[in-house]
Amino acid sequence: MSLVNEVSSKYLTGRIKRFGVQSLSDKELLYYLLNVKMQGKRASEACNAFFKDFSGLFQIKDFVPENWELLLGNDEQSLLMEAICEFSKRMKCQFNLPLGQFCSSSVVGKYMIDVLGDEKQEALVCFFLDTKNQVLEQKKIFKGTLNSATVHPREIFKEALRLSTARIIVVHNHPSGDTTPSENDLSLTKRLEECGHLLGIELLDHIIVGNSSYLSMREENIIG
Repeated sequence: MSLVNEVSSKYLTGRIKRFGVQSLSDKELLYYLLNVKMQGKRASEACNAFFKDFSGLFQIKDFVPENWELLLGNDEQSLLMEAICEFSKRMKCQFNLPLGQFCSSSVVGKYMIDVLGDEKQEALVCFFLDTKNQVLEQKKIFKGTLNSATVHPREIFKEALRLSTARIIVVHNHPSGDTTPSENDLSLTKRLEECGHLLGIELLDHIIVGNSSYLSMREENIIG
């Protein structure tokens, strides 16, 4: 990313009002927040210092107070940023895909980026759907290294049968952020398809999420 130069808070405010806060880059967003309590020059210096050492805003989730104090050198600004991060975490915890909501690959993929995208370990979550693709239940099935030795279809289909499920969507994350399916991912998908065919429970999709994107095997025609 290029350096953020000192700009006026008024200019960024105008951008947000006209195009929405989503129009700001990661650097501009961090600068805007820092500039609330800092002069523009100091805010741009702190913002550029952060992106010199870190690759993206998602790494802020691991910050402790000492990190903020070292970066900002300002108690009031550090406390403000800690409060913003805590607010964000609590908002994320409140977000959930309601039972009964109609599911599509895009809805589940975007939702699970928020849920699993920042996880440091792999985890697998299954959505159990009825005949109208409405959510009956969502459940985390595995956490840790996901391979053929740890992920067995019986754990998934045991829950599916209990709920009289018609279809399932399986989602897991890649902590690296790269959503390219591995050989293990493809092997697991094939096993789930085969088991589902025998039981009359369709594997609607297998979705891989990173910290900012997802890959749907259905959309990529890996699942026919």
